[in-house]
Amino acid sequence: MTQPNPALLAFLEEQRADYTRSLPGRLGQLLGLWQQILNGDDLAQALPALERHAHSLAGSAATFGWAELGLAAQALELAVEPHVSAGQPLSPQVKTEISRAVEALQQRFPGAA
Repeated sequence: MTQPNPALLAFLEEQRADYTRSLPGRLGQLLGLWQQILNGDDLAQALPALERHAHSLAGSAATFGWAELGLAAQALELAVEPHVSAGQPLSPQVKTEISRAVEALQQRFPGAA
């Protein structure tokens, strides 16, 4: 069995650390978009942006050691996705469902706002 390359391990750890440092900003963007949606501001742009940000986080989080965060982001993405193309205001029930997914996402990262 070959020994792991120390330089490669250091590089991978730095990539993970960089990703972890980016999480507060990424989560802040998600929360800002959700607040914008709750305020009724530019739903046509904010809702697709929220879905894209959740999709991106869902796809990358586990790679960098944040599997539970990735699963929570995927749940948020799936909650938002059906409403992106509808172009209609969100019902109170849908807002509650998405709010729960946003809260679950926040709980998976201690530095979330």
